[in-house]
Amino acid sequence: MGKSLREKIKEQPIESQIQIESRAQELIAQELTRQKLLLEKQQLKLRARKRKGLKQREVVIFGKINHRTLI
Repeated sequence: MGKSLREKIKEQPIESQIQIESRAQELIAQELTRQKLLLEKQQLKLRARKRKGLKQREVVIFGKINHRTLI
C-alpha cells in the first residue's frame, strides 16, 4: 500500500515541512475568508430582498464602494 500524505511530508527536510505547514495555514485562512464573504453576501441579499419585497432572482450584489452596497 502507498504512503499517506503525512508520511510523505515527514520524509521531507524540516525546512520543507515548515514551508508546507505555513502554506497550508495560509490556504486554510483564505478559504475561511472566502466562506465568510460568501455568507455575508448571501445574508446581504436576503436582507435586501426582505426590505424591498423582491424575489430571489431580482437581487444582484454588484459590490461595495465606501461601505455602501451596490444592489
